[in-house]
Amino acid sequence: MSLKLFLLFGLAAALSCTNSQALREDQLRISGFYLLKDVDGVLLPAPVSPQQGCNRVVRNGDLNLLPTGVDVSATYTWSVAIVAECTPVPPGVSQGKTDFGFWDYGNPQLSFRSQKDLGNYSPRLEEISGLPPVVTISYLGNSYRFVLVQHRDAPTGVVYLKFVDQAGQPVSGVVFTVEFPNGLSGGGQTPESGEYGERGVTGEWIITIVPPAGYDVPTSQANPFSVSVAKGDVLHLQVSLTKT
Repeated sequence: MSLKLFLLFGLAAALSCTNSQALREDQLRISGFYLLKDVDGVLLPAPVSPQQGCNRVVRNGDLNLLPTGVDVSATYTWSVAIVAECTPVPPGVSQGKTDFGFWDYGNPQLSFRSQKDLGNYSPRLEEISGLPPVVTISYLGNSYRFVLVQHRDAPTGVVYLKFVDQAGQPVSGVVFTVEFPNGLSGGGQTPESGEYGERGVTGEWIITIVPPAGYDVPTSQANPFSVSVAKGDVLHLQVSLTKT
């Protein structure tokens, strides 16, 4: 191989690597968890066209963009929940939509390849300096606008809640919910150990307790209550309930 051809091949390889790295960085920048904020410019809950005389309202929705990994393609999932305000709900009335598949981002074009029934389509990506990315998906005549609320590498912490009665015995069946500062929610139900762990984004968590039958939340225990969680925290909290 001549020196000229060798240099040309080397330059092509370098450019290819540079472009690949740039595309990877673009993909990482917009990867994360998005929440549905509005439909056709109307904040949730947002009405959509009635079907078969049944009024319908969009209550919530989310979008998750996962980046490529080692031998793993970039994937997406999204869902929209629609409440049909009639009883019974007639057959054929849409109560939402879900989709999943693979995605690519060649700045500025975002493209989805559905593994369900939507084929290939191109959601609109908006990036404005100082604001989180926004992805708008058009489906059946409506525009669903999702806003990034948790980046893929957002700092997180863990909180373990242990519920006990006045004798110090663990309480199973306690249901608790967590409202995270980014608008997401979590929670769970305690097993026989009375303890349950939850991971979430850093900041102030708002925790609400629903005790099982036979137990009350004492007046000395705020409900809901807040917990401040910093990056890397693993907090262990004990909450006392009153056995009735």
